[in-house]
Amino acid sequence: MGTHANIIIVDGFENRDAIYKMVEDTARELGISEKLKEITIKHTPSDSPIDMNYLDPGEEALVLEIVDDLDNLDGRVVHELMHVFDQLEEGFKFSEESVPTDGTGAYRRYKYLWNVFIDGRLIKGGKPAYNTKEEREKEIEECYPELSEDLRKRVFLFLWDLDPLSHEQIVKMSHDLFSSAKELKSLADSRGERVRSFATLEELKNFKR
Repeated sequence: MGTHANIIIVDGFENRDAIYKMVEDTARELGISEKLKEITIKHTPSDSPIDMNYLDPGEEALVLEIVDDLDNLDGRVVHELMHVFDQLEEGFKFSEESVPTDGTGAYRRYKYLWNVFIDGRLIKGGKPAYNTKEEREKEIEECYPELSEDLRKRVFLFLWDLDPLSHEQIVKMSHDLFSSAKELKSLADSRGERVRSFATLEELKNFKR
């Protein structure tokens, strides 16, 4: 048996033991504990109370920012660690350089597409997830407000079942949604619908169809 990552949790967590054990057990179950030297669990910033992960492959170190709450803790932790699992998976071919620029519409879509890929696998595998299928389907409107409701539904069902998926494909779809779905592109073209590009997240949020 290989050496497992050293897990450090900073002071101040009310649910310290539960969070520590959940991270430890999940990291081992996913097989990433043996690929890392250290996992540090920190509090989320007060102005952004959302779980996040920051992996430094070169240092084999992971920082997890976890909300100090037991609500859906298993789903939240496994979702964040699945991002790390993908990044460390050779076949996924993660590339930091290709990630869309933060603050753009493409970056928002990139995060959504990857989250759907993760939660889809978890739910279909009978595992807890960050969001339900219904919640992820509802979220697609925030990412593609320019598309009709019917087309968004068809796109979502396509995305939900899209597996396997590489990082390169996710990046491509964040810029060109139909790059992996020629039939959906043909359908959109026949209806006169097209995916727009948004230079900023604000433009995406404020778009009215």
